[in-house]
Amino acid sequence: MIPSRAAALLILLGLLAAFWLGSVTLYTDLLSASAERAANAESKLARYRALARETPDASPTAAVDLKSVFFPERTDAETVALLQETLKRAAASAQVEIQGIQVLPAESVAGARRIVMRLRGRGDMDGLDRLLYAVDASRPLLYPDNLQLLANTPANASASPRLNFQLDVSGFTAGPT
Repeated sequence: MIPSRAAALLILLGLLAAFWLGSVTLYTDLLSASAERAANAESKLARYRALARETPDASPTAAVDLKSVFFPERTDAETVALLQETLKRAAASAQVEIQGIQVLPAESVAGARRIVMRLRGRGDMDGLDRLLYAVDASRPLLYPDNLQLLANTPANASASPRLNFQLDVSGFTAGPT
C-alpha cells in the first residue's frame, strides 16, 4: 500500500506544482503585458509633449502666408475658371455628380474680392462628405455655404439613397478691389 500512497502523493504534488507554475506564469505574463502597455503610453506621451513644444505660434499676430489663403491676383474670369476646375476635381475625387455650376456675382469684402459659385449635384452621403472635406481642406481656402439637401428614395430598397444637393462655395482674391 505504501507505494500506491507514494504514487498518489507524487501525482498530487505534481498537480499542485503544475497549477502553481501555471498561475505564476499567467501572472508574470500579465505583469509584462502591463509593463509593455505602460511603456507604450509613456512613449506616446513623450511624442505628444514634443509635438506640443514644436507647435507654431497660433496667435493672431503670427504671419500668414497669403498665397495659401487667397487665389492669385488675376481677373475675375481667370479666378472663376480656377475655382471651377478646383471644384470639378474635388467632385470627381469624391465621386459626386455635378449637374450644374452657376457663377454668382462677385463682391468686395474687406480688401479682398469674393468669387462665389453655386454647385448643384447628386451623390450618396459618403460622396457628399468627401466633397465637403475636399472643399474645406483645399488651398487656397474655400468657404462652403448654404448647403441644401434633398433625399431621393431609390426604387430598390437595398440601394443607398441618393442626395440632390446645392452648395455655394466662395474663394477670395487679394489685392485692390
